[in-house]
Formats: sequence, structure tokens, C-alpha cells
Amino acid sequence: ACTFQRLFTDETLLSDYRTRLGIVGWGLFAGADYASEDKRFTASLGLRADGNDYSPRMARLWHQLSPRASVGYRLGRGWSLSGSAGLYYQLPPYTALGFKEADAWVNKSLHYMRVGAFSAGVGWRLRDRLIVSVEGFYKLYGDIPLSVADGIPLSCKGNDYGVVGNEELRSSAEGRSYGVEAMARWQIPGKVNLVGSVTLFRSEYRRDSAAPYIVSAWDSRFVVNLSGTYDLPRSWSVGARLSAVGGTPYTSYDVGKSSLVEAWNVQGRPYYDYARYNDGRLDAFAQLDLRIDKTFYFRHCMLGLYIDLQNVTGSKLRQPDVLMSTGVVENPEAPAAEQRYRMKYIRQESGTLIPTLGITVEF
Repeated sequence: ACTFQRLFTDETLLSDYRTRLGIVGWGLFAGADYASEDKRFTASLGLRADGNDYSPRMARLWHQLSPRASVGYRLGRGWSLSGSAGLYYQLPPYTALGFKEADAWVNKSLHYMRVGAFSAGVGWRLRDRLIVSVEGFYKLYGDIPLSVADGIPLSCKGNDYGVVGNEELRSSAEGRSYGVEAMARWQIPGKVNLVGSVTLFRSEYRRDSAAPYIVSAWDSRFVVNLSGTYDLPRSWSVGARLSAVGGTPYTSYDVGKSSLVEAWNVQGRPYYDYARYNDGRLDAFAQLDLRIDKTFYFRHCMLGLYIDLQNVTGSKLRQPDVLMSTGVVENPEAPAAEQRYRMKYIRQESGTLIPTLGITVEF
């Protein structure tokens, strides 16, 4: 792979390197399952180890031992308990492993990324008509690559940050996410089917074990999904789905740096102010969809007609306004290093009613 990159800190820097990255990996896995004679108690154990030839540390399987276990127990009268715990490893992105400076590998000291996941839940079932469950979870992340340049964990850089990983990194960042999820399903065969879930959670990262936690780019706080269908006479049915998600954090732009002509010309997009990392938060978003179906049954086939209305309320999904250059230099008489573009903001908003008419045929 060939990579050409222009960077701007206090001055323009060029990064031009070629990478031929070949990694040979290996692993071992063993597992065992157990179920009691009455099937009320079940358990599963597993152990995995991974390695590769990228670096001496990654080659040692014992550095990436991944034990995991899960148990379940039926208490009776529809009640059940469950729990799981595990340790998992994942390679950093190949853009990070293949990054070079002066024809030398920069990130050879990176470790496998690590996550410890724990969960426990309780469920209740009334035959097949009503199912309710509640589960709590906790995840701990370790050895997450941290950007040396801006001090931001790689996992916290969302889609708006461009290509990630082609920079100097160190495996020092940590993270955690925790929350609770409740789910319910109620159905009357041939009549009603309702499904709903609510998840409340937090997602946080820090640059090392001595630093305070900060919210990650994925910390939307809650996710709600409700859906249902109702079967009417004469093969008609109506359905609805409500989805809601909390607003995610976002990082403000560094307007002063972005407006510099030399800085803007380097990457053609604005720079983030990492000193104010995730200091803003977007609004929550909710969407309601409706659907009506009519089915015709024939001797050798079935014909279905439907109308689907997505976002019937016309809800608007907001994203942070984008800072852009107008291309007009405000101070052309100033030295080149001090010249600035006149900037403007472009509003980012989407969301409209989307109707769909459809036909299905089954033989």
C-alpha cells in the first residue's frame, strides 16, 4: 500500500511512505458445554489464545489468553437466571500496524486491544405469549491505541475524523461501558405481536489509568425500540415501529486553526479542538414508521400488497454544523503564515417522510 499524507501542526508536514504489511496469525481454542439431566442448569466454558508475527509480544500466545464462561438456570414458574463473563482480544487496525516514518515501523510496540465483558440477567416467560427479561452489563477496555499527537483514543474517533490509525500510537488508553437492557415480547397468535426494548448505558474512555474518564463519541445514553403488528379480518394487517436514540457527543471545531490558509489547504477540512473534546451533545432523535399489508391467497401462490410510511412525523436528525472555507482570504495583505479564509457553517439536517408501495409474490 502507498500512503501520502499532509499534516499541519505549526507548519505543513508531508508524510509519504509505502507499506507492504504481511501478518501470519495463529490461534488455539478449546471449549466445553454442560447441561444437567433435567436441563435446568446449563454452563459453557471456553479458552482461546491468539498470536501473530507482527511483533515479539504479539507472537506470545499467553499474552492473549481469552477465557470465557456462561451459565443459565431455570428457577421454575417461568423464571430463569443467566450470566456470562469473558476476556477478548482484537488486533489494532492495519492502518496503525503499517504506519511508517523514515521507512521504519512506528507502532511496533502496540498490543492487542483487550475487553473484559460481564453480564447478568433475569427472565420470565408465560408460555410463549409473554416474555420479559432484564440484563445488566459491564465492559472494561484496555490497551486501546492512543493518538500521541492529540491524546484521543482511536476508538473515540468517529466517522467525521477521517481515516484513523496512520499516526504514532501507544497502547495506553482505557475505556468502560455499562448499562441495563430490558426487553419484552407479547403475542396472541394470529392477532397481536408486540416487541419492545430499552437500553440505558454509559460509554467512557480515558488516555491512561491516571487520567479522568471522558464520554466517548458513542455515548448516546439510551436506545428505545418498540414495534407491533395487529392482524385484522380479511387478511389485512397494520404495523408500527417507534425508534428513539439519545444524542451523541461531538467535538467543537478549532475555528482559529481551521481558518488559517496554510492549515486549511493541507487537508481541505476543519480541525477539531481536542482541548474541548466532546463538550457538545446533539439532540435526541425519534422516528415513527407505519405499514399496512393486504394478502391475497390463491391456489398456487400468495400475493401481498403493502404501503410503508417511514418517518411519518417528519422528524429531523441533526448533526453538528460543518465549518467550511468560503475560499475568500480576509487579510491578503498579511504574511502567508497569518492569512485567513472567511469561514461559514453549513447546516446538517436530514429526515423526511418516505412512502413505499410494494408487491410480494410467494409460490
